[in-house]
Amino acid sequence: MKIGLSSIVISLVLLATPAAWGAMNTYVLDLDGNGDYVSSTDADNLTNFTDGSFTLQAWIFLQQLGYNYGIISKWEQTGNQRSYSLMVTSTGQLRLYLSDDGSTTYTWQTPATVLMSDTWHHIAVVVNPGGSDKIEFYVDDVEYAHSNSGTDPPSSLYNNTSDLWVGRYENAYLWGYMDEVRITDDVITSFPDAVTTQPLQANSDTEILYHFNEESGNALDYGTVGGNPNNPGVLQGDAGRRSWSGLGPGNDLPLPVTLVALMAVGGDASVTVSWVTESEIDNLGFYIYRSTNQESGYERITSELIPSQGFTMATQTYEYFDERDVINSVTYYYKISDVDIIGRERMHQMIASATPMAPVVLPGETISLAPYQLSQNYPNPFNAITTIRYYVRHGGEVSLSVYNLQGEVVAKLVDESQDTGEYFHEFDGSQLPAGLYFVRLQGEYGYDNVKKMLFLK
Repeated sequence: MKIGLSSIVISLVLLATPAAWGAMNTYVLDLDGNGDYVSSTDADNLTNFTDGSFTLQAWIFLQQLGYNYGIISKWEQTGNQRSYSLMVTSTGQLRLYLSDDGSTTYTWQTPATVLMSDTWHHIAVVVNPGGSDKIEFYVDDVEYAHSNSGTDPPSSLYNNTSDLWVGRYENAYLWGYMDEVRITDDVITSFPDAVTTQPLQANSDTEILYHFNEESGNALDYGTVGGNPNNPGVLQGDAGRRSWSGLGPGNDLPLPVTLVALMAVGGDASVTVSWVTESEIDNLGFYIYRSTNQESGYERITSELIPSQGFTMATQTYEYFDERDVINSVTYYYKISDVDIIGRERMHQMIASATPMAPVVLPGETISLAPYQLSQNYPNPFNAITTIRYYVRHGGEVSLSVYNLQGEVVAKLVDESQDTGEYFHEFDGSQLPAGLYFVRLQGEYGYDNVKKMLFLK
């Protein structure tokens, strides 16, 4: 016997393939977003730029958006030690702060999202007080418009006494990877536009150039800089260098969790959310977020982590049954996040939606309580054994079966007449392959209901 599954409507979004590895170096800077950064001791050449013109640039790979991240900063608000800071906003915009007196802040920012998570980008900002284009933002060698274009940058920066920070702004630490960080005392007009671009080179205008290729130790060479002071960097916190052995241009960077599909199916005052991962590295579990606005307002609806497989290179499928204050005819939008083994949460940008609906009552019909009620199995997902609960309201014939994705019956749990009452049946899937299954309750008066169960090994 086979069950028809064509009536199940699924909202499916596929994740784009992540971009390849960054600049062509052996190592990149690895930052965990929790106190990791690189510092370089204060020196005059890091603020006293000729004619006030300078360029900041770097390769960056963000593990997720949702937070403000510092990229390159010589800026401490305490004690009015402000000079300049380049950062990424929580929505993927580039933002630049400048100050000429240590206390006044001038701000420029791209009005739209220009950066994506899980992708290598080359970012740059050019400050040219004497030029026609006084502030320019570049991502992958494409110039982007910015706000505050009517305000000129200061002709010179405040020469503060703060150290230079890479991967940090105040207490906003970058979570991801960085490479090829360069500060130039000049205007640069062309930038890398692909991950196959050769590593950056120093010249007489280069103040700092970090390749992060040292195999050990906390000190970073400032690059071969022609005649300028030595500005070595020092790893702070748990900042480290990561070797991409066997990887190079054209290879994908391994992600903590590779999400390939997110689905939502509406029921009566309920929504079933399912998702599929292609691989998981050091994954502790997932949280579900929900909103009635696709663009904003997402709130977490799961108080506890939904357990994951931890580490796997095999495809995994998960499911969550949402009955939390769900109202029929309202469209709900869902996102998921994953949490790794040291507690870092990473929000995925994929969105699924569903609109729960009440049963349709035709003219002349009356609404009555269903003669049967099938509840979601628990636990779900399950490992080998799960409990299926259902209720028989008036007594009558009952059929309870489990089907695989091919619509074949893999277990016949009940096939008999039962009295009014609540029933519990254990389903043991230990002899079956892991995957998605369907439990189907059939009874008298045409009652027929199906729910999905996820079996993990």
